[in-house]
Amino acid sequence: MFITPDKMDGKRISYDYVVQQFKIQRLLQNHSLIALSDICKEITSGIRVKKEYYTDKNGYKIIAPGDIRNEIIYINELKIVQPEVVKEKDIINYGDILITASGKSGQVTYVNEVLEGCVVTSDIIKITLRDRDKGIRLYKFLKSSIGQMLLNSIKIGILNKIFVEDVGNLLIPEDFHTYQEDCSDDSTGYAEAEKLYRSAENIFYRVFDYKGEENNLKYFYVTEYLDSHRLDPEYYSNFYTELYMVINKNFDDIKWQELGELVEIKKADKPDVSENQKVKYFLLADIDPYFSIIKETHEEFYGNLSNRMRYIVRSGEIVTAKGGSATGTKGHATAIITEEFDGMITTDALYNLVPRNISPYYLLFLFKQPVILNQINMFTKGTLYKLIQRKDFERIRIPRLREELEEQIVDKMMNYLSVLQNKF
Repeated sequence: MFITPDKMDGKRISYDYVVQQFKIQRLLQNHSLIALSDICKEITSGIRVKKEYYTDKNGYKIIAPGDIRNEIIYINELKIVQPEVVKEKDIINYGDILITASGKSGQVTYVNEVLEGCVVTSDIIKITLRDRDKGIRLYKFLKSSIGQMLLNSIKIGILNKIFVEDVGNLLIPEDFHTYQEDCSDDSTGYAEAEKLYRSAENIFYRVFDYKGEENNLKYFYVTEYLDSHRLDPEYYSNFYTELYMVINKNFDDIKWQELGELVEIKKADKPDVSENQKVKYFLLADIDPYFSIIKETHEEFYGNLSNRMRYIVRSGEIVTAKGGSATGTKGHATAIITEEFDGMITTDALYNLVPRNISPYYLLFLFKQPVILNQINMFTKGTLYKLIQRKDFERIRIPRLREELEEQIVDKMMNYLSVLQNKF
């Protein structure tokens, strides 16, 4: 193979590099090429973050490479930095393109309406085009096989670092906006789902004022609340929180019911299934805790599965984690069983709920809110492995809104899940 000198970089001489350059040269030989910087208004990186920059008050949500998982940014999990450390160049806008510059470098993300106004760290490169309308096309090109080859060709060192100037010098087809490859725009679908979920939250928090932030917790025992089975001080701190006051008070637009009044919790009895029968199943780890979607299923002979595979789930039911380090946190896993998963088997590491007097979609929404997650966290026992027992789980207090408001939330959540199911 022969590589023309103008396509070589003396800092990157290796067999793999030469092979890659040969493939790039061959794929682009019939295209007129331009430097990426020629079509960009700006190519820059973000803030070099220091620990003292973070805050739990008002500020900018910041995106680091670790926040991009499978090219998805979980905006609810982003940390916040103080506004005074942010420069205008660090703020991302709709139509920008982000490229991770270290670690798992070369991941490409399109900035949609949901991400607009966040900032990025110095390990993410932000590309702003002169013509923003071409942003989605450039995003698709950089995600394509040839685009990934180009990004791989500028990675340096064992950390696969990508530098801003090298991104600007990338030679891409002048007609990149007509370049076709099967590369779906996942970001648009996720943005649509995020909007639907946010609109459901807006309906809920118009009448419910609890965001889950607790300060100055008290750690001492009080005879009034003393439980001989709970001698951990943290448990008693919950009786002096805003959460405890909220769930024990009725409001004009909110009434409270215990979970046990609204659902049946199925018993984890071993199902009547032949060991020689091939079954489809999913595990706790197969539930995406951020989107509340079952993202993967498996198939195996029932006799080869763990003895904990005990529930046969049915459409319209809910499964939610009853143990593990993420129980009662933002990473708590809950999902609704749709027709696609009807009849599958799952583990007793989950509670399997059959909604009786409540919509499963409203219940799913609530299991993503601090008012429920903090109650679960309050009742969990154990340090290394947190577990909420059934009798405590049934005592969780559920806020009931006016019927028309619950129906509006249900409608948003049904559409939210419909959009996501097309992506997983």
